[in-house]
This record gives sequence, structure tokens and C-alpha cells, in this order.
Amino acid sequence: MSRIHEFVGDHLPCVDVERALVHKAASLCASTRWHPGEADVQRGRAVLQEAFEQPHNLPLPEFARLAGKSRQQIYKDIKAHRLLALSVGPRGQKLPDWQLDPVKLQLTQVVLQKAEGIDPWTMYRALSEPLEGLGGCSPIESVIAGSIDDIALAVLNVLGVH
Repeated sequence: MSRIHEFVGDHLPCVDVERALVHKAASLCASTRWHPGEADVQRGRAVLQEAFEQPHNLPLPEFARLAGKSRQQIYKDIKAHRLLALSVGPRGQKLPDWQLDPVKLQLTQVVLQKAEGIDPWTMYRALSEPLEGLGGCSPIESVIAGSIDDIALAVLNVLGVH
């Protein structure tokens, strides 16, 4: 006996179940595609701007100075996915200061390498926002030398990278 027969028994023929499922699935689809309005876009930009201006996000020249590297080397590291850099329009780039810590940098690099193609803001949020599986702490707050692979796996799961 097939699973669908086990589920419906002899009460409904399979065809009726299939029609019901097709109808239910169709009812879950919107008739028109959602497009963000101007107010939605402005709210989104305001949220990005607020995060961009957080004190832990350092302007590239300051990050380079603290890292003991040239600006050119920082640009190369960003391009090679060795550093996470954020940008909002023409305001330049900022780098989260956690990347000055070797263990947190290693976590960031693992995520950058394995989640190539995912936008930097999405990665930033996945690394910096609390995760239930980490006791409500962010991956960046939780990572220690022996936990990089496990924490990276949690972040990649959040990003949908397997």
C-alpha cells in the first residue's frame, strides 16, 4: 500500500488528495510579486548605515594601521576573501575590528572562503548576530581556538551553505 493510501485510507481516492494539495499550494502563492517601495528601501538603507557607523567597524586606513599592513595589502586581502569589508554607497569601506583578533579572523576567513558569493552584509549579520544554538551569543563572541570549525559550521548553516 502506498503512503498516500495509508494516509487517506479508503476514504478519498488519490486523485482527490492530489487536487486538494495542488489547490492548497496554489493558495499559498501571491498573485503579484512583492517589490519594495521607496520607504522600504530607505528603511533598509538606514539600518545598513546604522550598522556601518558602529564603533567596531573601522575605516580602512585605521584598520590597516592597527593591523600593521599597508592599505594596498588590505585591499588585496579583501579581494582574496581574507578580510570582510562593508560598504554603503560612496562612503568607503569599513572593516569589523574583530578581524584584528587572530581566532576571530580565522573564523571570518573560513566563512568567507566557504560562502563565496554571499554578500558581505549577510555574512556580517551571520557572524555578529546572536544564534540560539550558541546560547544566544554571536559566533564572533563565542569562538575560541578549538571551536572554529564548529562555529563556522553553525554560521554556514545560517547562510544556507552546506
